[in-house]
Amino acid sequence: MNLAQIIARLAQIDIEVRDATDAAKVDALATEKRDLLARKAELEGLETRKAAALAIQGGAGTPVASNTNLPGAPVEFRKDTVRDTAEYRNAFLKKLMGQPLTETEQRAYVTSDAGVAGAVIPTQTASMFFDKMVTLAPMLGEISLMRVAGNIRIAVENVRADAAQHTENAAVTPASDTFAYIDLAGYEYIKVQRVSATVSTMSVQGFETWLVNLLAEDIAEQIENAIINGNGSTAPKGIEYANTWTNASTGIDFGTGVTYDNLVDLIALLPARYDRNAKFLMNKAMFYQQIMKIKDAEGDPIVARDVTNAALMRILGYPVLISDKVAANTAYLGDYSKVVGNLAQDITVAANDSSAFTSNARDYRGVAIFDCDIALADAFVKLFT
Repeated sequence: MNLAQIIARLAQIDIEVRDATDAAKVDALATEKRDLLARKAELEGLETRKAAALAIQGGAGTPVASNTNLPGAPVEFRKDTVRDTAEYRNAFLKKLMGQPLTETEQRAYVTSDAGVAGAVIPTQTASMFFDKMVTLAPMLGEISLMRVAGNIRIAVENVRADAAQHTENAAVTPASDTFAYIDLAGYEYIKVQRVSATVSTMSVQGFETWLVNLLAEDIAEQIENAIINGNGSTAPKGIEYANTWTNASTGIDFGTGVTYDNLVDLIALLPARYDRNAKFLMNKAMFYQQIMKIKDAEGDPIVARDVTNAALMRILGYPVLISDKVAANTAYLGDYSKVVGNLAQDITVAANDSSAFTSNARDYRGVAIFDCDIALADAFVKLFT
């Protein structure tokens, strides 16, 4: 057994010991581990002495102290950082593709405890999924988004008192500010896609890109729908349920057609403290069929391109966000950072070919866990009919 094989077997023994229920088997594994550790130390000592001899013969000076920096030495992995390595990333993707692993990839996979608790998505692949989701669902980039595993509670301002002028040396009464709490749990968003098993012939990098594009888009769209339309009961709480929309109080009913005055009145309803981050949000049809056609009293369009970004439009100075998830004849104006969300679990991926055996196909399943809520209801006003 060479050094690499010994290291791989030691990692496997640790897993087998955790799963063992028979005392005799545990004793046998413990004996095997002691023997392997002794052999490992012996081989490492030989490698160190060999390296030192070669260094002295070559006049290199100080001999090498450890085999971990020697050319050809087996890569060692740590459980807390293995997800960041290229070897684990390749192993994870190859497993999904049904391809065999190299010895190094197998050790990385075993180190991660993938065989015991299930494979955790590699760090770089998870980042690719997240970046793709934000691109496809821009509202994820607008809200206050956290990525904390499990349920969380967040304090948000509730009653906020004004600051007061203070008379020097006078006693100060603490402000009466209070806080409310948002509890975020998690709703599962899942996509299963069946594809031909010939995907296993792709390159690892090509497969990764294909997988991200395949699963991220549909999951991202459903999460964006929750951010906008979630009812807060059977789904996350979205912008549509931030208020009970009442004409001239929390929104403007524009009747049969949006006018310049409707938009001005809507802007007037939004408290000025939200102006700095406020944006319009509507679907594409609403923007191009109704808003783009409106002109002010001088005959100038109320929509203008952002001078710093030609792709960004502004309505009376406020940036515009477009989402197909906004209902027809509806627009919101608000500070969307006042929606607090938590992606409790980034997209995880698993593959299974048993259900598609007869069609020579493989099922790929992507799952994400997400929840959101409204931190400040008065940060939003609505244009409706």
